[in-house]
Amino acid sequence: MNTPTWDQYMRPVLEALGGADQLSIKDLYATVAQIAGLSEEIMHEVIPSGEPRYKNRIGWASTYLVQSGAVERPKRATYSITQRGRDLLAEGKDITEQRLLEFPEFVEFRERSKSKANVQGAQAVPEASSVSPAELIESAAKELRAAVETELLQTLQTMDALAFERLVLKVLRGMGYGKDGSLDTTKVSGDDGIDGIISQDPLGLDRIYLQAKRYQPENHVSGPEMQKFIGALTVQQGDRGIFITSSTFTPKAKESSEKARTRIELIDGKRLARLMIDNGVGVQPAFTTTVYKIDGDFFEDL
Repeated sequence: MNTPTWDQYMRPVLEALGGADQLSIKDLYATVAQIAGLSEEIMHEVIPSGEPRYKNRIGWASTYLVQSGAVERPKRATYSITQRGRDLLAEGKDITEQRLLEFPEFVEFRERSKSKANVQGAQAVPEASSVSPAELIESAAKELRAAVETELLQTLQTMDALAFERLVLKVLRGMGYGKDGSLDTTKVSGDDGIDGIISQDPLGLDRIYLQAKRYQPENHVSGPEMQKFIGALTVQQGDRGIFITSSTFTPKAKESSEKARTRIELIDGKRLARLMIDNGVGVQPAFTTTVYKIDGDFFEDL
């Protein structure tokens, strides 16, 4: 048999999950391989990074199904099927990327990747054949990053509230805040809305106050919550604040922050996920590829 493409794994993934309450990624690989009838030869194929090709493609199929709402991750490295996934199985048809584009969640994911790419093996390859190899690499990188950002956002929204506060501090520390001073969580009596204080200098004279809210997607930071944070800044005589949430801010909350006498930076869940990747927090490199070009100066000097 020929090696299945990434999209040909989507139905086997749903079939595997449909027969279990939930599966770890390890069990998912094994079950899908059995359902798809993969040969030993196919299972020993690897991509340039050294990862088995079938696992890479099952991973991408699972990622796309998560983006479309057909599969969910109840906990780390564990998958389960949703009602939408069961409905797709019941259709009895091949599951394609075009079918997933009928779901708004998947359309939003594709828009974030800002490319018209299809994933094939380890890469996301644009349909158009007129693009340059460099453009193919850039498109693949955008596709990969968009998938990781979405997974990070989903992880943030399921974290414990205190763990979310600690993560926020790690992100800010990764950005260089508190480098010459300190960066700590605080529960000062009477602050009513200050989760952390960033001291930019050793004496703590230059301070930034932090509020972190771990919310589900449907629960947005409201105007009254922003007013409460502004009031807490006033009590602390602070002139700068950072409000971070795993969700987003209502128009009233944004309006309140803009009108406040203190400067308040708003960071929603999507921006936080981007900052985590930019600063290497909660992520690690999957693989790297070096692209070479001719060194003209070398030959000129011969």
